[in-house]
Amino acid sequence: MTIAFACPGCAAIPDLPTAPVRSEAGELLLSVPTVHCAACIGTLEAGLAALPGVREARVNLSLKRLRVRHDGSLTPEALARAVSRLGHEALPLDKGALSRDTDAESRDLLMRLGVAFFAMMNIMLLSVAVWSGAAEATRDIFHLVSGLIAVPTVLFSGQPFFRSAWRGLKVGRFGMDFPISLALVLATSISLWESFNGGHQAWFDAATMLLFFLLLGRWLDSRTRAV
Repeated sequence: MTIAFACPGCAAIPDLPTAPVRSEAGELLLSVPTVHCAACIGTLEAGLAALPGVREARVNLSLKRLRVRHDGSLTPEALARAVSRLGHEALPLDKGALSRDTDAESRDLLMRLGVAFFAMMNIMLLSVAVWSGAAEATRDIFHLVSGLIAVPTVLFSGQPFFRSAWRGLKVGRFGMDFPISLALVLATSISLWESFNGGHQAWFDAATMLLFFLLLGRWLDSRTRAV
């Protein structure tokens, strides 16, 4: 049996690696601006937890940030691609860029919110005349005028919900924005059908009011996340 000896000085100095050694553990932090509900959180956390090397995936809904702990084998690019496959957008978490993105999103939502408010108030005035017992011809005209206001408003102000729903559909997942988009489209389409066929009821006021309050909530959420 051979016994190896080393002096205390040599034993105290660890061997220096001749090549870079990969860290045994790592953590990645990304911004996920399209996350809006518990279903989005469940989709991301469950989908990312199934990736090789991922030890834990957590989403902060208030800050819209994704934290992933891994074994050192995951790169930010690979994580962003995995998030994209799950139907969401992932951005590098740079505070300056994040602040600019949040401000731009807030301004965009505020503009769409203003359009929805203007349309809602005007359609409500027309609806009051219909509820007050307007004659058939007058009622039909008011319905058509309401439709002329509501249709472009829903198409323009509803884009944040439509885009999010479409991203989810492309990867076969349904988030909260899908039923919201479906409700807006159905309410507007059925109201148009009723208006062109002399129906007694139309729901343009309900569609624009729903859109206004949803956008208000989305805008307030974006302001709470401002850096």
